[in-house]
Amino acid sequence: MIRLIFKRLLATVPVLLVVALVIFAVLRLTPGDPAVLVAGDSASTEQIEEIRRNMGLDQPIHMQFTQWLGRMVRGDFGTSLISGRPVSELIADRMGATLSLTLMTLIYTLIVSLPLGVLSAWYRGKTLDRFVMAGSVVGFSVPVFIVAYLMILLFSLELRWLPVQGYRPLSAGLWEHVRHLLLPAMALGTVYIALITRIVRTSVIDTLNEDYIRTARAKGVSE
Repeated sequence: MIRLIFKRLLATVPVLLVVALVIFAVLRLTPGDPAVLVAGDSASTEQIEEIRRNMGLDQPIHMQFTQWLGRMVRGDFGTSLISGRPVSELIADRMGATLSLTLMTLIYTLIVSLPLGVLSAWYRGKTLDRFVMAGSVVGFSVPVFIVAYLMILLFSLELRWLPVQGYRPLSAGLWEHVRHLLLPAMALGTVYIALITRIVRTSVIDTLNEDYIRTARAKGVSE
């Protein structure tokens, strides 16, 4: 098992290198000079060249890629050209909200999709099953941003149950924290609910057709 995991991790290294190369190429081939952006419109040619040297833009392209990749491996993502703060600090500032939203989306998805999948399998071929499967198709088909707009219209503007935007940390209170996360979690969880519901439905149907289920029914065991 450990050897298999190690082989899979090694197999991801070339993929990551290719992805890093593509990202670097896209950033470097994008029109515009980062040094000019940092220096501003009123900067002189000498100032722009000094900034290019400080940023390493005067080096050959392969040297730039090597240094960029080395800093990425060490966790040094550079400095934001807009705020002037390290990118790692900007990521850390938003990590709490991201993890909270991820956890909320996971909880909401499981709470909704598992019962729906079981009920759909139990009432296979009936009205409830057809309704759930139709909802799954809609969940797969409608883009998430459309679902988000519809939920904002219903839950925020019409019913006024949930806020349109904003984030409250857990220190502001559990209900306020959950209340501000619930609407985006519901929008993000739509496609996952559609997927997991169908998976659960298929699994439960397969289980209901197993020999031990038929044997239990033949012995008179209640549903």
